[in-house]
Amino acid sequence: MSSSHGTRSEQLPPAWGPSVTAPLEAAITETLDVFGALSAEELQAPSACAGWTLHTLLAHLTISVGGVAGLLPPTPQDDSLEFEAAVDAHSREVAARSDAELLDLLRSSLPVVLTTFGEMTDEVAAFPVSLGTAGSYPFGSVSGAIVFDHLCHLRHDVLAPRGPIQRTLPEPDAARLASATGWLIGGIGQMTTDRFAQLLTDPLLLVLTGPGGSTHRVLAHAEGVEPGGDGPARASVRTSAADFIEWATGRVPRQGRVELSGDAAYADAVLDEFRVY
Repeated sequence: MSSSHGTRSEQLPPAWGPSVTAPLEAAITETLDVFGALSAEELQAPSACAGWTLHTLLAHLTISVGGVAGLLPPTPQDDSLEFEAAVDAHSREVAARSDAELLDLLRSSLPVVLTTFGEMTDEVAAFPVSLGTAGSYPFGSVSGAIVFDHLCHLRHDVLAPRGPIQRTLPEPDAARLASATGWLIGGIGQMTTDRFAQLLTDPLLLVLTGPGGSTHRVLAHAEGVEPGGDGPARASVRTSAADFIEWATGRVPRQGRVELSGDAAYADAVLDEFRVY
């Protein structure tokens, strides 16, 4: 169950302007390239997202991009549904459209989205957007959510080994990894469970290595996330930015993908309750 534990993690400086258009364009263009090459039969294959075909997943990836472009309505906020359940219902509704229509929507939305995030004012970037039980975020940070969605779903739910499509893509660049992990880290204070917040009695240092790497200090009880490694921490979690996207979202076990130091037993217990999306 998601809940809001603090107010600072979601206030990480939003990214907008020219620096975000490159990862956005790369992420969405890669989705168009992969899905555009699939047959109608392949698009009906089950994805690694439980209950979703590749066609349903394409609908899901079209929603946020089409929503920003004004070509699709945003996901309705239903107080009776968890955010992910609301997203599931909306994705299935949009999936009533044909493969070609979804691809056309995604393709038509791309230039609008690039203009929106490339030219937005500070005031628009700071405007709060509600994601229901997942929390509220500055509009500028939605660019990272889009990059995360496309990078993660495409590489880990569409393509093998988890997904059904046998195709190899180049490793994602640092800009996309930084954008995607920035979204996940910005959600720690609101997306993670009550149990995680209860167990996090002392700060935890999160060190993301490799392309797109960064360092963050997760405050006690998930009350915020501070960039950089300054300040005391009871334990440190070291993992690559690419691996973080997989295990932090619950797609693969973290074991073998993280290095713990300090109070490792404490970090291990806390991470058992950690999940962002």
